[in-house]
Amino acid sequence: MLWRLRILSFYGLLSLFTFIFFLICYIPVTFFNVNYQIRYRIAIIFSYAFVWLAKICCGLKYEVEGLEKLPETISIVISNHQSFWDQMFMQLIIPKHSWVLKRELFNIPLLGWGLRMVKPIAVDRGTNSSVAQILREGQEKIKEGLWLIIFPESTKVPPDRTVKFKPSAVKLASITKVPIVMMAHNAGLFWPRGFWFKQPGTIKVKIIGVIEKEEIEQTDVRILNDKVEQIINSEKQKLLN
Repeated sequence: MLWRLRILSFYGLLSLFTFIFFLICYIPVTFFNVNYQIRYRIAIIFSYAFVWLAKICCGLKYEVEGLEKLPETISIVISNHQSFWDQMFMQLIIPKHSWVLKRELFNIPLLGWGLRMVKPIAVDRGTNSSVAQILREGQEKIKEGLWLIIFPESTKVPPDRTVKFKPSAVKLASITKVPIVMMAHNAGLFWPRGFWFKQPGTIKVKIIGVIEKEEIEQTDVRILNDKVEQIINSEKQKLLN
């Protein structure tokens, strides 16, 4: 009973914080020419609050391995995707970035406004034009000096399942000639998709390594995509055990 109250307190406090945060930020962001740097900082503050509340109320701690492997140059981060938590948390450890997400997330009250504020690459699920959009807008983001976070599974996948990685991220890296950073985590064990109640514990996040642009240039996209998929799924499995 006490644990359920703690979970409910998380949603209550998060809703209250989101509402107050929205009221404070809406007018200056909507009606004044607030630059991207400020918008990005606002999004980071919200992510910090989200992760902190999850830790305090839900007992969700985390460990990160391999931060020293992050390159100093702009890169594309490819990771598995299991929950909303991993999407929020990555904003805290990846340098200034944009990411690919489903356009339908814009329809979520308040959160959708916040997502629009930082102008991610929003694609329509299951459309043939989504790949071309990712490649086109992804190049623009990288030219603007932003990293990119891409979930090649294209949806949240339960920890005990695997799906084929879509090659958009690897194709984009091949075109833009930037490194690929591979990541894996086990957030779905504690923040399962489709469940309101969370399990306390320590989420493990691992920055596996970097595929440099020289290897990207010399390797066929399909072969490289299969390699990235195998490495990330293998590391994910280790984190689940």
